[in-house]
Amino acid sequence: MKEYLRLIFVLTITCLVCTALLATVYHLTLEPIAEARLRQEQKAISEVLPPGYASVKPIAVGGITNYVALDEAGQMVAAAVKGHSEKGYGGAISLIAGFAADGRLYNFKVLQASETPGLGSRIDSDEFKTGIRGRPADTRWATTKDGGEIDAVTAATISSRAALEAISAASAQFQAIREAVQKGVQATL
Repeated sequence: MKEYLRLIFVLTITCLVCTALLATVYHLTLEPIAEARLRQEQKAISEVLPPGYASVKPIAVGGITNYVALDEAGQMVAAAVKGHSEKGYGGAISLIAGFAADGRLYNFKVLQASETPGLGSRIDSDEFKTGIRGRPADTRWATTKDGGEIDAVTAATISSRAALEAISAASAQFQAIREAVQKGVQATL
């Protein structure tokens, strides 16, 4: 009986020490990870917005913080908008899409995806982006296999569908932002 109690005590202490170590590592890495994600997002914003803007301001519409690019007069010339889909082959796909003020997609950048290297990961390639850039925000974002006009990445239809779903979500956000800006909502921090 004493042997069982000793084993239970040792196991309990071991679990408590491991839990404390994991919690410490989690708290130590929380801030650096958040800073790295913010840097990644800021870099992506500059990649997806068309040139010719004076400043970029955050704007919250529908509980999501996106970004509007303003000219010297404070007029919106573009927006960088987040999109998300849970239907990727390897899990969730998050991206940021840049729309010009006229509503056309300028570019997009995948922020997070766990797609198959060399296949699904090609959703962030110029080959896939070329068939999407310049399309209006109200496009039916669907592959040709789903009755749309956009060619999927070869051998990565599921990833392509998820990327297009994320772009569709970003398009809806962009249209909400454009309406909010037209109604006079100011870009906020």
